Amino acid sequence: MRMIWRLALRSLLARRGRSLLLATAVAFATALVTALACGLATVEANVAARIDRLIGAIDARIVHPHSPIFEASLVEEVRAWPGVEAVGTRLGGSLTLVREDGARGDDGRTLRITVQARGLELSADPRLNPFDLLEGRAPTAPGEIVVDPRTRNALKLKLGDRVEVQRLGDPIVLTVVGVDNRPALGALQRPFVQVDRATVADACGHGDEVSAIVMILGPETDVEAWCREFAPRVREPLVLEPAERVRSGLDREARASNLAFTLACMLGFVSCAFIVGTGLTTAFAEQVRELAMLRVIGAARGHLAAIQLAAGAALAAAGATVGVAVGIGLTALGAHAYREILPAGAALAPTGVAVAVASAILSGVVGASFSAVAATRVAPLEALRIRARRPRAGTMVRVVVIAAACLALQRLLMLLPDRDDRFWAWVFAGLPALLVAWFLLSVPILRGAAALLSPAIERLLRLPRGMLGGAVALTPYRLGLTAGALMIGLAILVVIWSNGVGVLSQIVERVRFADSFVFKSNGLTADEQARLRAIPGVRASVAVGYLPLRVLDDLALGVRGIGPPNVTCVGFEPEAFFELNRIEWIEGDPRSALPKLRSGEAVLVAQEFLTARGLHVGDRIRLGGPRRSHEFEIAGVVSSAGLDVVTQFFGIRTVYMEQAVSCVFMDFDAVAKWFDSREAFILQFDLGDGADEALERSIGDEVSARVPGAVFSSGRAIRQAVISIGRTVLALTSAVAVSALLLASFGVANVVAAGIAARRREFGVLRAVGGSRGTVAGVVLGETALVAIAAAISGTMLGLQLAAMERGIFVDIAGLEVPFRMPWIA
Repeated sequence: MRMIWRLALRSLLARRGRSLLLATAVAFATALVTALACGLATVEANVAARIDRLIGAIDARIVHPHSPIFEASLVEEVRAWPGVEAVGTRLGGSLTLVREDGARGDDGRTLRITVQARGLELSADPRLNPFDLLEGRAPTAPGEIVVDPRTRNALKLKLGDRVEVQRLGDPIVLTVVGVDNRPALGALQRPFVQVDRATVADACGHGDEVSAIVMILGPETDVEAWCREFAPRVREPLVLEPAERVRSGLDREARASNLAFTLACMLGFVSCAFIVGTGLTTAFAEQVRELAMLRVIGAARGHLAAIQLAAGAALAAAGATVGVAVGIGLTALGAHAYREILPAGAALAPTGVAVAVASAILSGVVGASFSAVAATRVAPLEALRIRARRPRAGTMVRVVVIAAACLALQRLLMLLPDRDDRFWAWVFAGLPALLVAWFLLSVPILRGAAALLSPAIERLLRLPRGMLGGAVALTPYRLGLTAGALMIGLAILVVIWSNGVGVLSQIVERVRFADSFVFKSNGLTADEQARLRAIPGVRASVAVGYLPLRVLDDLALGVRGIGPPNVTCVGFEPEAFFELNRIEWIEGDPRSALPKLRSGEAVLVAQEFLTARGLHVGDRIRLGGPRRSHEFEIAGVVSSAGLDVVTQFFGIRTVYMEQAVSCVFMDFDAVAKWFDSREAFILQFDLGDGADEALERSIGDEVSARVPGAVFSSGRAIRQAVISIGRTVLALTSAVAVSALLLASFGVANVVAAGIAARRREFGVLRAVGGSRGTVAGVVLGETALVAIAAAISGTMLGLQLAAMERGIFVDIAGLEVPFRMPWIA
């Protein structure tokens, strides 16, 4: 074994420049996977840190699953429960703030902002009320407030300034004592402040009510067992649950991130194997001669294969060592550059790093196996004339047959009847088979491109007729497989633009809703709704309530472990709602659905249910929470994309830190009957066809004056925000794809350079028979151009096929039918 490693290292050191180039290619591939793994770990660590700061060190909590508030009478009883170390309460709500001095902005209007407020029990254990401040201190008395940077900037505040909470009656005056260290996350983020709970209750008109009762248990307590033991003491519909349940949304995101890492590792592994395999076969003739000499002096075929495999493993290990360091360094630099939104800094992903290293080494071994197998098949006396052999036609046929078999395999896997089996089989078998198929098909694609384009390229580069075509005919596999190594980055770009543009266009086409909205996080009372309806310019309005529900039994959307099982239940008044909102009926009609909705035994479901689970009008679905559920008949299937966007814009889905995949629509009385919730969070306005920005500004001022704490937003503004965010995400993901393409280009450049080094004798002969330097350079440039053309063709075709497969995954996971869009930009 020692002799095998010694010979392998001598083989690599004999071609130091070539080995260095190939090791660099492996290093870049490893760096890509490592940076992705550590980047995902960094994001997860920082989100977890934000969650910890948000909820504190709590072990368990009591919440109302369908309402933002409930009576706080249970608090004293909870304090007496065994195992409880500390108990606190929280109350959420919306507050409208102005400066006490009446300061005005540049437009002459009073500085005003409506914020989301978290009311804390300031006398509770400090562990229950974590603060991460940019400046100042935490509030200690009812008249103090901590603001976030967005609120500070909007009101032009500094420590010690005083603000007023507007309400019906005398305003509440608060002193700014601190600024929260809260990162800015864009248009969907609402301003946020923290005050004493009594302040929120007083401003919002609540009595002794809370949004949550939180508690810290003893250090040795089994939280889940403790919650099961004491859950019967909590009256329905309240729920006692471990605090880890709060992280359920984060856990699902982590699983989705792990899926992304798995796919990236698969792509990185296959790409790395392609690059290494192509690079190690560029000097195949020289290697065969050397190995043949070893056979003459007594080496067995197995020894020859072992030497090649050891060389590939050593090359990959060296590149992986450097690549890991580069990947971690890139992550650290990125975390430092975005330290304002990543306060926890960079995080190392040991498992991800180990997978990256193992994948690189395995890819090196797999790549080296090509030359190892070929070397063992050559007899010593045949090795001296191997250069004179032309590629066999039968080999090309076998390449096409193997590629066709791989394409057939991935297609068969997509026909599996079970959704989960189909998804995971495609990820771990179908995707690699698809990549291998197009990697191999790059060879005949290159031959075809050379046959069609070589004459034109020869004339352009002033090469002798037939020289470029002849050179390609002698080395179709090296050049074709090099094109295959280059195609993956382009394929990723094609997928992103094809499906990304499709998703964005679908959202733009389907986001249709009311002219404007008024939202209040702690609910709109009947009196507040009446005052809002009386605002001049409002032609019609409809109240809408929202609550998270779980899809029970086996009807959850999405692949198990990835797709969220929740829906947002929209409580509404059917007649007024259908008149104001432009709902598209996929199945059913309003005339037959309305009586069933009024009975409280039926719901409307979003189109995603129809797509993902095949549910139709007349089928039944069970909805509910942890302790109460009911089975409903599906009275209609409707398009709900617009309202999905509205709920996300106002952050309604994140009230309980849960995800929801789509909407169901239920009569208000049925919501109250089955889930004990009568809250209306949104009032939709119809402003008529002549509404303009001036009218919207006027109505916004009236909303703030008549219902302090309410947030007004125009439908036009929401649509523009969604389109802007979609385009930004598309641009960012495209930047990632372009980076992957550039990285792959650099790796392939290394392979091309290694091929040039391996063909020094060939180019020397060309110069000796009269070829100029320009001729030699023209041959290399021509071959590279053909490689790029073949890579563009195979990468585009692979990308389109991957996009088609991804659209099927969208249907399985989220019930989302994404239209095909030709990615001309890509």
